[in-house]
Formats: sequence, C-alpha cells, structure tokens
Amino acid sequence: MLVNEVLKGGQSGFEALYDRYAPLIRAICRDATGNLSDAQDLTQEAFLRSYQKLQDLRKPDYFGGWLVGIARRVCKEWRRRQANNPHRYVGPQVDELAQIIATGNGNETLDHLGRAITQLPEKERMAVHVFYLQQHPVEQARTLLGLSRSGFYRVLERARKRLALTINTQEETMR
Repeated sequence: MLVNEVLKGGQSGFEALYDRYAPLIRAICRDATGNLSDAQDLTQEAFLRSYQKLQDLRKPDYFGGWLVGIARRVCKEWRRRQANNPHRYVGPQVDELAQIIATGNGNETLDHLGRAITQLPEKERMAVHVFYLQQHPVEQARTLLGLSRSGFYRVLERARKRLALTINTQEETMR
C-alpha cells in the first residue's frame, strides 16, 4: 500500500497519493473558496498536513477519507480567516468552474450544471464530485464519504433530483 511505502520513507508513494487524490481535494477546496487560486493553495496545505501527520493514521486503507477530513478542516479555517479579514473583497465572485465549462464548448446546460453543483448541500456535492467528476468507483467513493453503499446511492439520487430541478428552473427563467 502507498501509505505504508511513504511511512517507510518512499517519496514516490506520496506522489502517487497526491496524483490520485489532488483533483478531489482541489474540488472540495474550490467549493469552499469560490475560486481556483485559493483552492490550489488550500489543496497544498491539506496535503502538507497529511504528510506531516501520516504516522498518526491508524488505518492506512482510509487515507482518502482522512485526507478529505483534513481538507474540510483547512477550508473551515480559511473561511474563518476570511470572515475576520477586514480587507477582503466582498463584491460578487465569478463562478470560474461554470465559466470554464461554458466557454469550453458553449453549452448553456453545462453552465447551469456548474452553478447548480456549487449550490448542492456539502454531502451531495461531495458525492457528485467523487463519483461523477472524479470517476471513483462506488466502493471507493462511499468509503471516502463514510457512507454505506445504499446510503451513498441515496445521496447521489437526492443530488441528481436537486440538480435536475435547479437546471430546469434556471432554463425556464432564461426563456
């Protein structure tokens, strides 16, 4: 296992863990920050903390879920710092994900989807990121989120229904 390799001093193991989990952690941080630049910084912070605390991980098989927890904590700390920063920009922020999707192929439905995903409750948003956007297998995705198999499918179903409703509402408003 990669975690055990890292604990024995192998750097290539941590590089492989980074390659495997960075897109998911970046998506979590992107949802929390609203912009890609801060998300990349927070992703690096989450991986740095995980590397420093790796010896504390009791079950190496749960590295993904453990890392997700670290990322959530890093994002929570970032939001707290932002709320206490009197010099922060408080104007409207552009949804970069939706803009990139829309600009990439001009499909308005994808633009609506990008915005709708950011409006989902956290657990549903995470399920969509892990399963659909990061394309993790069901077993790995449910383990990352700490859900049973049926619980994971229920969360996905709620997310799909909520996304369909949101997109339909947005498209009707645009007409």
